[in-house]
Amino acid sequence: MEKLPILYEDKHLMLVNKPAGIAVERDRYRNPSVEGRIGDYFNAQKLPHNTIIGIAHRLDRPVSGVMLVAKKKSVLVQINQQFEAGLIKKIYFAITENKPEKLKATLNHFLFKDVKNKKAVVYDKIAKSRLPCSLDYIYKGENVFGHLIEVHPHTGKFHQIRAQLAFIGCPIIGDTKYGAKKAFAENEIGLHAFSLQFFHPVEQKEMIIQAPLLPAWEVNTEL
Repeated sequence: MEKLPILYEDKHLMLVNKPAGIAVERDRYRNPSVEGRIGDYFNAQKLPHNTIIGIAHRLDRPVSGVMLVAKKKSVLVQINQQFEAGLIKKIYFAITENKPEKLKATLNHFLFKDVKNKKAVVYDKIAKSRLPCSLDYIYKGENVFGHLIEVHPHTGKFHQIRAQLAFIGCPIIGDTKYGAKKAFAENEIGLHAFSLQFFHPVEQKEMIIQAPLLPAWEVNTEL
């Protein structure tokens, strides 16, 4: 099985660059997954018996980028606490079909999770079962695929970035679930988790780990 690119690793945790198109968790059909590949990697090493594959957060199957995995239950608990407290900062890059009206803005909406259709629905107004969601974005320019946008989410709701960008008329390329018309690579959309900033619960230091953009994603100054 193909190995995951490891961005950082110590005896407490690791961060990997998840490829687009694979799920985070194993399924009963044994399809490729982050969890499965890490399991294979761990099995090839002589690790302590109490080592776990502690999935601290998830990325959608068609999304690529940095993911944090704890190797110990105590570390996972502390990382989860940081997520719940909103202490972990994320930066994403999205390629959208359209250029946003504003080059820089904060988006504040209310999100309803449509479980039946596995989709997020975004609204301007609060109502029952709608949760607040917020992000900042900065327009970076055009690349060979579309328009590159840097995204700083303040909340971590289901499909939040995908739904909020689509709501302002900027669906992510390849994301047909949210209205995209342009195709991208098979089983992929133009969304990449670029960086994760957190406090290492054992080493007691601030960590910023990045999964670099592919060259083709970079802004093309000739466009």
